[in-house]
Amino acid sequence: MTILVRGCDYLVRNADQIERNCDLLIEGNRIHSIVKNLPPPPGAEILDARHCLVMPGLINAHTHLYQNFLKGQSPGVSLVPWCNQVLFPNLDLLRAAMKTHGTRPAYLWTTLATCEMIRGGITSCVDMDAVSPGILQAWQATGFRGVLAYTLANKWVPEELRASEEMMKEQMLEFVAEHHRPDGLTTVFAAPSTLFLCTDDFLVWAVEQARRHDLGMQIHIAETASEVDDHLAETGHTPVEHLEHLGLLDSAFSAVHCVHLRGSDIGILAKWKSTVVHCPKSNMKLADGAAPVVQMKEAGIPVALGTDGCASNDLLDMWEEMRTAVLLARVTTGRADALSPRDAFQMATVEAARAARLEAGELQPGRLADLAILDLQSVHLQPFNDLDPINMLVFCARAGDVRDTLINGKIVMHNRRLPLVSEMDLLQEATLMKAEFTVT
Repeated sequence: MTILVRGCDYLVRNADQIERNCDLLIEGNRIHSIVKNLPPPPGAEILDARHCLVMPGLINAHTHLYQNFLKGQSPGVSLVPWCNQVLFPNLDLLRAAMKTHGTRPAYLWTTLATCEMIRGGITSCVDMDAVSPGILQAWQATGFRGVLAYTLANKWVPEELRASEEMMKEQMLEFVAEHHRPDGLTTVFAAPSTLFLCTDDFLVWAVEQARRHDLGMQIHIAETASEVDDHLAETGHTPVEHLEHLGLLDSAFSAVHCVHLRGSDIGILAKWKSTVVHCPKSNMKLADGAAPVVQMKEAGIPVALGTDGCASNDLLDMWEEMRTAVLLARVTTGRADALSPRDAFQMATVEAARAARLEAGELQPGRLADLAILDLQSVHLQPFNDLDPINMLVFCARAGDVRDTLINGKIVMHNRRLPLVSEMDLLQEATLMKAEFTVT
């Protein structure tokens, strides 16, 4: 399929490379060229981008889509009470619903969450989820590019909420064999949930499998101060030091949160070129604290952005996440220049693509054709600052400004309509089903 995006007022290749009044040509699932006044190739579908800004699709580098049915349920508690009062009880009911309805609940939570992301110009996510084929079916139905981070835990989580260790190992390897498709729309990561949910030998097994099958790896690390204190008392290592001790760190590894880093932690992460995924809104909502993003970036650590799950954020909105990251860094450091809009945009595109191991995040010939087209004809975007479009995007743009979303060279939203799914039907079915597994 050939698509010509014609007459872009602004075309953002990346935060440092912005062009005016040009065309973008897509051949198949890749960007072919970016030039001015390109004659339409025979048979090409044309998207008129006058009065629009074309940019790389945003990438949500960490979320939990199963929590889409848990929006608005947080009672205002910190992480561990939140797990016990909100997450685990709802997971128990959700598992019961899946026994009754098979893959349908997973299909519904994933499709609704994916529609929300597509509407906000998000073209991919790393989803640490309760694994089900329904997730992959939903991504296929919506045309979304998904990374399924296969959640692993063999302790602390109530036994009724997890399979045996041997079954988890067997099921993960079967899932990888069936669904890891680097040349397609779905890939798989190994995802031990966090250190206190996994034994050391289980973590070592997970990284061995990730390297054997060329998978990415993602884990929650140093989210709370008590987690770090407990790990130091138990092992004599910080969580980051323990990751290095076990041999888990490398450039394919992403550490989520990293709010409470101590001692040599930043140096260790920088040495191994591991990516940190910053989830500012979730960290604020659960009162976890503020990750030392500025210090990490100054040390050369790649930092990406993610929303985390809807139970600890409520929205899958990377525009809010970019703004929050900038403002939180500035207020916690007392420096108005601590984190720039350019930094935040790169964290949601280039660095997020690195975390997700995707050839995306920039609009360049040869890259995947994952992009968003924003309508600039809204009062909150006018007058548009020609001298600093990235500043406008991060501080002024909204998810609702996205007019079209393209993934893998296909149009998955056009003129704010999703042609591949009926959102109304999905909402009605999800509303009926959700009543069966909501803790009251």
